[in-house]
Amino acid sequence: MSRIRTSVRLLAVAALLQGCVALPSNNAPSVIERLARADAALEHGDPERARQGYEAVIERSPELVSPHFQLGLIAYGAGDAHNAIEHFEDALARDPGHVLATYNLAVVHLQQARRRLGQHERLAPVSAGRPALVDLRRAIDALGEAPPAPE
Repeated sequence: MSRIRTSVRLLAVAALLQGCVALPSNNAPSVIERLARADAALEHGDPERARQGYEAVIERSPELVSPHFQLGLIAYGAGDAHNAIEHFEDALARDPGHVLATYNLAVVHLQQARRRLGQHERLAPVSAGRPALVDLRRAIDALGEAPPAPE
């Protein structure tokens, strides 16, 4: 019986804490409202407003996964692989099992690897002809010409 009471108390505390995240202070929008606004901005094609909204959410609730992931998508869409990687890694730091962050991180790294290997081949064609590098390029090419854009 005491386990049940303890479980009920833990659930009540968890619900109370979740409610605290959602409650606005000083008539400011709640974290949930800010997140919804940022999501809407992204859906309506306004990545800059969405970025600002996600950053505001992170400022108040850095433990949330979604704004980090969404910032990764925005950075990728802007062609900023470095920041996309950083944001997808931030999402994975908070949720190591985040499937889409894992996939998108792999896509960005694969695109960078293709670009770097192409650059190496142009700069040092003799070196690029080494069997290990030829095998590496073949393996990457076998993955497909261009991976789908992050989701």
